[in-house]
Amino acid sequence: MSSGDLPPSDPLTPDALSEAAAGNTQPLAHRAVRGGMWVVASSYWTIGFGFAANILLTRLLTPEVYGEYALAVFFATLFQLRTKVGLSYAFAQEKTVNGGGVGTVFALDVALGIGSVLVGAIAAPILLRVGYSPAIVTMMLVLLLFSFGESFLSVFQVILDKDLHFKPGSVIGSIILPLSYAPAFWLAWTGRGGWSLISQAVTFSLLSILFYAVFIVRRMGWVFRLPWRFERQRARRYVSYGTQSGIAGFIATMVSQTDNFVVGTRSGAAALGYYDRGYRTAQWPNLLLNTLLTRSALFTYAQLKDDAARLRKAVSMVIWLIVSLAAPIGLALWVTAPDLILLVYGERWLPAVPILRVLVAAAILRPLWDNVFALFVGTGRPRLAIWIGAAQLAIIFGLGWVLGGFYGPVGVGVAVIVAYVCALAAAHHYTNTLLKLDFVDLFAKPLLAAGLVIAGYALLNQLLPVQDWPLLLRTLAKGAYAVAGYYLISFMVQPRATVERAQYICTLLRRQPS
Repeated sequence: MSSGDLPPSDPLTPDALSEAAAGNTQPLAHRAVRGGMWVVASSYWTIGFGFAANILLTRLLTPEVYGEYALAVFFATLFQLRTKVGLSYAFAQEKTVNGGGVGTVFALDVALGIGSVLVGAIAAPILLRVGYSPAIVTMMLVLLLFSFGESFLSVFQVILDKDLHFKPGSVIGSIILPLSYAPAFWLAWTGRGGWSLISQAVTFSLLSILFYAVFIVRRMGWVFRLPWRFERQRARRYVSYGTQSGIAGFIATMVSQTDNFVVGTRSGAAALGYYDRGYRTAQWPNLLLNTLLTRSALFTYAQLKDDAARLRKAVSMVIWLIVSLAAPIGLALWVTAPDLILLVYGERWLPAVPILRVLVAAAILRPLWDNVFALFVGTGRPRLAIWIGAAQLAIIFGLGWVLGGFYGPVGVGVAVIVAYVCALAAAHHYTNTLLKLDFVDLFAKPLLAAGLVIAGYALLNQLLPVQDWPLLLRTLAKGAYAVAGYYLISFMVQPRATVERAQYICTLLRRQPS
């Protein structure tokens, strides 16, 4: 049985959670892949249900509502102090779980949660004065308040993630997700606008706190028996390391949010609403991979940082998984964009089509950068992520502001693509020097496959009367062509590597840990 499949009667003991992986490749690989698969399975459910739920909400709500909510999320992220001091990154470097570490992380995290609410309260009148609506400001404060509540549980989540025990969080998230949408549907149906979206986030937060509290009491009671204490020296070390990692993580988050600020401020809430729908639809591949990368990959790299050979294999495998999953989904979104938007969201959302097509490229590039970020932070090099992320922010804000003035949201989307391309190019020197990756095998061949799929689509679109087919049929046909075509061509250009990697994953999934 896997480490995430402990029977209910067995507590998650400190011995179980501190299992040494050094010198034992099988258990670590097993935990990483099995844990990652739990995250992926949960992500599939999240994407599937979230997709269906958001279809209904999008048909009930206006672009202006989505635009206001996106701005509220941006400001809540901006003023969130907990993300700027990455205590989880610092705690992940500890070899064992002890009372000093737990007590210090808990105290710091709660203090940062309180600080976030205070910063938001101070910023609120300033935002109102410069012209942002009261609805945006109020929603921002609500998001910050409930984020503070989550700070009481974060140390327990880090203990689980630290040792690649992702099943509990994945199961809890899968259960509470559909429950969190119930008030959102009711509020949207009764015309409460953005508060329907806020209610989903708030309900998810409250249920997360409740379910995690029950799980912690039943399965992690040993943590409370540790001699919790606040240690100033340990706190200084956590804050020193965590601030660098946290700022890197904050910048990475802002890279994914700043385009919303530029579009909303430059073009208005309605334009941001179209951009938000196009962005979120384009992010389907990234939604599948993001949690896996930020949780599984980061903590795996942290454990392998002193073993270059195993680290190289792990990074190569993650890149292959990213490309294998994100590229075909991205291609399917690109070829089906007009039909998909019309089918899913309705005719009034068709202005989101060109935005979606531009942002599909960014959605494929983003998980690749997220993996580089996880590598930098996990191997103790957060400053690299900070400097590259800061350059990304500058490109998105500066180039996005200029292009947004000429081409609207599409121009901002182009700036996002440029930012990710530059970030990956900047990271190439470091990763190539450290790991000696085969970039032709990992990137050039998949890019060739994607190009051939698009060329084939353009040809078939001219030869076949596809647009005369019923809407659902042609959407499914185009999507199936993109996915099947990509996998077929990928296998043809690198058959041996594809088979070997797939077999390795299957072996790890079947293997029981020693």
